[in-house]
Amino acid sequence: MNDDWKEDTFVHYVSNDDGKKMWFRLKPARESSEKAPIYLILHGHGTTSRPTLYGEIKWNVIAPMDNFGEENKGSWWIGENGDFSTSELLSKVVTKSKEILNSDKDVILCIYGSSMGGYGAILNGPKLGAKAVYANVPQIKLLGSTYSELGMKKYFQTALGTTPDERYNDLNIFIRNTDEDLPLFFICENRFGQRDYLSQQAMSFVSTLTDLGLNYHLEIVPTSGHNKNLGLREVRVLFEKFIPELNYLLD
Repeated sequence: MNDDWKEDTFVHYVSNDDGKKMWFRLKPARESSEKAPIYLILHGHGTTSRPTLYGEIKWNVIAPMDNFGEENKGSWWIGENGDFSTSELLSKVVTKSKEILNSDKDVILCIYGSSMGGYGAILNGPKLGAKAVYANVPQIKLLGSTYSELGMKKYFQTALGTTPDERYNDLNIFIRNTDEDLPLFFICENRFGQRDYLSQQAMSFVSTLTDLGLNYHLEIVPTSGHNKNLGLREVRVLFEKFIPELNYLLD
């Protein structure tokens, strides 16, 4: 794999005491980057060769890489064998990015994640103090789901370990038990995905949010598959429209 992209002046990394590195690309906003909101983009499962080059005029964009886990295809932004190493590195990425940007203390953070990244966005959003989380076709329940039995079990087991904490195996349990402030959740799902996916994943999560009296935005796209539905700019517009503190950014 060509690592020339690591020489990009916008690319950085953080590391932990075990020597694990998380690479990320930080593209500052072209206008007032120290005051601009932060758009954190979490990719899905698979071999990711480099961070996205996506950038914005009025948003700072952080694109980290989760190349840990089984076959280095991703650790669900949590870690390996339930050690939370990836989640901790992600927190370091956000902290370092704010330092580089000299961000205001109360800068707004919003997260986009798709599939594995959707799980990671929901899991890490409260800890990172996110104002909003957009989760496209997210996994909510890992082991024990139909999706797990359709070839994903080994990846989930590597991330969660042999005796997984049910709070992290099933984000419905996590959301019901966290003490952190919760972001506004945007959930997007295909109507016809893999077997049982809609009911076991997105709809179970929406049911939990409803039971808890929480606000959310739900979109069911009338298509089949496991797809990226809205583009990053379209999601950014949703954030600007529905987060009052960001209304000033609307064109």
